Amino acid sequence: MLEVSLVLLLLSVSAGILIGMIAGLLPGVHVNNTSAILLGLSPALLAAGVEPLYVAITIVSSTISQSFLDIIPAVFLGAPDESTVLAVMPGHKMLLDGLGQEAVRLSAMGSGMAIVLSLLLILPLSAFFGTALPIMQANMAAILIGISAFVILSNYSGGRYATAGSRIKKVCEALVIYLAAGILGVVAFQAESHLSPILAIGVASALLPLLSGLFGMPSLLLSLNTHAVIPGQRQSRITMPGKTLLRASASGTVAGALVSWFPAVSSGVATSLVSMFSAKDGDSDRKYLISVSGVNTSNAIFSLVALYVILRPRSGAVAAAQEVLGGAIGYEAFVLFLFAICIAGVVAYLITLAAGSCAASIFTALNYQALNWGVIAFLTVMCLAMAGIPGLTIFLISTAIGLAAHLLNVRKTCLMGVLLVPCILYFL
Repeated sequence: MLEVSLVLLLLSVSAGILIGMIAGLLPGVHVNNTSAILLGLSPALLAAGVEPLYVAITIVSSTISQSFLDIIPAVFLGAPDESTVLAVMPGHKMLLDGLGQEAVRLSAMGSGMAIVLSLLLILPLSAFFGTALPIMQANMAAILIGISAFVILSNYSGGRYATAGSRIKKVCEALVIYLAAGILGVVAFQAESHLSPILAIGVASALLPLLSGLFGMPSLLLSLNTHAVIPGQRQSRITMPGKTLLRASASGTVAGALVSWFPAVSSGVATSLVSMFSAKDGDSDRKYLISVSGVNTSNAIFSLVALYVILRPRSGAVAAAQEVLGGAIGYEAFVLFLFAICIAGVVAYLITLAAGSCAASIFTALNYQALNWGVIAFLTVMCLAMAGIPGLTIFLISTAIGLAAHLLNVRKTCLMGVLLVPCILYFL
C-alpha cells in the first residue's frame, strides 16, 4: 500500500504548477529543461527527506501547467514552442482584432476539456496500443509520408477561377518549402551537439531558433510594413455551440494522444494533423486554438500513460520522472499522478485566465511597432543566449524559409516539414 502525505502531495503539485508557469511564460524554457534540473537536484532532495515520488509528481504537474500557459507568449509575443507553433497566427490575429483574452480563454478551455477527455480515453487507447503499437510503429514512416503528401497537396486548391497550371505551381512551391524546412530540421538536429549556449539551462535545443524563425519572426517582420495597433482588448462572450467546442477539443485530444505513443513523433506532428482536417469557416481560428491546446495537454498526459502501459517514456519530462522513481510506475502511483494532473489542470486554468487578462492590459498600452521591434530583439537575443552563434544561424535561415512561405502564400503547415522529415528518416 502506497503511503502518501496529503500535505507533501499538495506542495509537490503546487511546486510543479509554479515551475510549469515559469516554463510556459518564458519563451525558450521548457519543462524538459526544468525536469532535467529537478533530476539533477533529486539526490540532494532525497538527502533532505523528500521522497522520489513527490519529485516525480512535481515534474508531471509542471508538464500540465506549461501546456495551459504556453499560449500566452504565443498570442501576445508570437513566440511559439513545439506544440503552439501553428497557434501563433490565429492567436495573434485575434489579438489584433481585440480578442486576445478570448484566444487565451479558448485555449484554456481546450486544455481543460482535454484533461477530462483524456481520462475517458485512457482505457480504450491503452488496450488498443498495447496490441497494435508494434504494427503501427513498423509502418510509421509510410504513415508520416502519407501525412506529408496530404499537407503538400492541400495547397492544390485555389480560387474559383484558378487554372490547373497555377494550382500545380502552388503545389510545387509548397513542396519546395516543405523540403527546405525538412532539410533545415535534419541539419539543425544533427548539429545540436555543436550548439554553444551563453545561458545554459538544461540541454541546448535547436527547437527554439527553428520554431521562432519559421513561425514567429515572419509575422513580426511583415507587420513592420503595416500601421497596425493593438486595439483595446474587449471581454467577448464565447458564442460557439457546446458541440462545436467539444468536437474541436476532442480532435486535438485524440491527435495528441495518438502521437504520444510513438518515439520521435512530437506534438508538433499532431498539430499538423489537426490543421489538415480543420474545416475553414468563420470560427476556424477559434476551433483551431481549442484543438491545438487539446493536443498539447493530452500529449503530456498520454506520455505518462505510455510509460505505465508499455514501460517507455515518450517525453523528456516523463523520462526524468521515470529516472527519479528508478523504473516503472505501479498502479497506485499512476492513479496518484492522474489525481495530481486534475489538480494542476484546475489551478493552471485559473492562472491562465488571470495571466491572459494581465497580458492584455499590459500589451494594449504599448506601441505596436515598438513592441514588434522589442519582440524581434528578444527572440534574437534568446536564440543567441540559449543556442549560441550556431543557433543564431539556424534562426536566421529558418526566418528566411518562413518568410518565403508567407510571400508565396503557401500553407504554413508545410513548414512542419521541419519536424516531419526528421521523424520520417528516424523510422526508415
